[in-house]
Amino acid sequence: MRTEAVVDLSPQEWEDLLQEKDEKLKRALRDLADVRRALDKSTIVAITDHRGIIQSANDQFCRISKYSRDELIGQDHRLLNSGHHSKEFFKNMWATIGSGQIWRGEIKNKAKDGTLYWVDTTIVPFMNQAGKIYQYVSIRNDITDRKAMEAEMLASEARYRIIAENTSDIISVINSDGDFLYLSPSHQTLWEHDVPAEKFQNLLEWIVEEDRDIMSYAIRYTYSTGKGYMAECRIKSERAVAIWTETKTSPVFDEQGNVTKLILVTRDITERKLTEEMIHHLAYHDSLTDLPNRRMYVQHLTKEIMQGKRFQSNLAVLFLDMDRFKDINDSFGHDIGDLLLVEMAKRLKSCIQPSDMVARLGGDEFTILLGQQGDSKRAEEVADLIMGQLQKPFELSGHLVNISCSIGIAQFPQDGDTAEDLLKRADTALYSVKSQGRNGYSFFDPTMEAKSLERILMENEMRKAIDQQQFHVYYQPKMDISSQKLTGMEALVRWVHPELGVISPGKFIPIAEESGMILELGEWILREACKQNKKWHDQGHILKVSVNLSARQIFQKDLVERITGVLEEVGLSAQWLELEITESIFVKMEEATAVLKQLREAGIHISIDDFGTGYSSFSYIKSLPVDTIKIDASFIRDIHHNQESQAIVKAIVTIADSLQMNVIAEGIELDDQAEALQQNGCAHGQGYLFSRPLATDDFEQFLAERN
Repeated sequence: MRTEAVVDLSPQEWEDLLQEKDEKLKRALRDLADVRRALDKSTIVAITDHRGIIQSANDQFCRISKYSRDELIGQDHRLLNSGHHSKEFFKNMWATIGSGQIWRGEIKNKAKDGTLYWVDTTIVPFMNQAGKIYQYVSIRNDITDRKAMEAEMLASEARYRIIAENTSDIISVINSDGDFLYLSPSHQTLWEHDVPAEKFQNLLEWIVEEDRDIMSYAIRYTYSTGKGYMAECRIKSERAVAIWTETKTSPVFDEQGNVTKLILVTRDITERKLTEEMIHHLAYHDSLTDLPNRRMYVQHLTKEIMQGKRFQSNLAVLFLDMDRFKDINDSFGHDIGDLLLVEMAKRLKSCIQPSDMVARLGGDEFTILLGQQGDSKRAEEVADLIMGQLQKPFELSGHLVNISCSIGIAQFPQDGDTAEDLLKRADTALYSVKSQGRNGYSFFDPTMEAKSLERILMENEMRKAIDQQQFHVYYQPKMDISSQKLTGMEALVRWVHPELGVISPGKFIPIAEESGMILELGEWILREACKQNKKWHDQGHILKVSVNLSARQIFQKDLVERITGVLEEVGLSAQWLELEITESIFVKMEEATAVLKQLREAGIHISIDDFGTGYSSFSYIKSLPVDTIKIDASFIRDIHHNQESQAIVKAIVTIADSLQMNVIAEGIELDDQAEALQQNGCAHGQGYLFSRPLATDDFEQFLAERN
């Protein structure tokens, strides 16, 4: 039927059919030509005979190999051999295509100019009707850039693997459930066990149970936010106590930006945590007696007051000190004085109940909080007990020492409803006992707040002292302990009264603070010290002068402007001035920090004086704009034979180093103390071993001798 239909075509229909086929053929030829052009632009195409002799090479082949077509035709592919592949490689290739199968692989070739390139190769064998191969068509794509990238990735992976497997930190990879995908070998060293990595299934199983929520939160946070997180937690190990670790979590993203896994870097921070705990204990306890210090006492008293307001209960605060403690230090020495304070602390603790608290505020000042219905009757009973206990002789290193004490008592709620008010009024009551002959106790009475005649006279005399030039600035050298090189000096004020003689700063500074005259006096000291330092600079003695800044001064509204004004007035650069502050300013932490930042921004150095005796704590220090920590003399006095003092100094130096702060010890009097400080990392100090505070002329002589 089909043949008949064709036969029945008219001549015109035959012509149309032939024309249609001709058009299809032309289109097919055009398509083939387009394919060829496309292949020439992007793909290497070569045709060889059954022996591998090149019969045809397209333009792309010539461009990549840098051979002309005439140079390629008639050659076999050994012309392009780079020597990279083994004979076995080519033997297997020929075995495959010789059997009529298609071969695929990657080949490294060498161009005419000697450069090497990689090609992804497919070789297709063609057979004649007799089933024999008569030619091969090879299709290649240039993959040189990809291979270079792969090589770089492998090298990079190898580098990171070396780092991961040799670092002391633990590097691990986990999924969202905390399962380990990778764990570096360092876990065995850090966690001190022989458990192989394959036995570690899940990170959380190795974390102390109480800390698992911390790590779980870190994992969830990083997965949900795509941000890193730092977590501190304890890890189980073969040690007697758990290991403190610090772990940084970092996300790994897929192409869609989803977090697929986490990389963890974990390090042992046990030593740092122990140091922080020591510093924390130091911040809340007196280093000599191990009693709570002022900061801890004030916090506890504040809490008790809140409870007292809630349950309408009574409290009593006892403020006491030894009578004529200075005479004991002068007669027997500071070592005996320290032993006396330690024994006194023990006796005070024996006079109170577990619910009460005794604290040392500094020097020979102690305070006691009587909780749980600390009414006047109980306060009297405890005061009588203390008086009796302290009147018993103390036997200290072969010396028999007899003391007495004075006690001031303030009560909540009648004498005040804040810790500051109660302490102040107990101190006022104590001063009243002192003024009446000492060795007794007294309850606070509002009439006591009237100033004593002595204080009124002292205050009046102070008002005239600046104008009459009765104050003088002395300078105590600061030294490099090892080289004995002078590194700076501290400016100290002295009052030389025309009738009373030299008046101790311990007497007039508190009055200056209370009366507000410290503002005028402090600015005078600052101006004198800066003016004198500028003179020494002009003489070639380039040193930094330290000036004490009182708590009252630091909260002046225009303090920064006043100090920078003085520096500009005398022509001294800010970098040669250091302001020493005491830890008491941290009662108003935020206000003090803001002022210190402004001073630092002006180029002035900041130092914390008497570190360790008051309010400081590691958490405060690491966030403060401070350049130098001055270790209090109480830690230095027995450092040459007291392991605890050495440990405290070493801990302070370690923390200061980590925070990039300087450390200087004050109160150095013996060579043994200087040697012990050096052994524990403290390189700078001041004290009578090097020089007592010197008048201006004497200090100039000291400078001349040093030069």
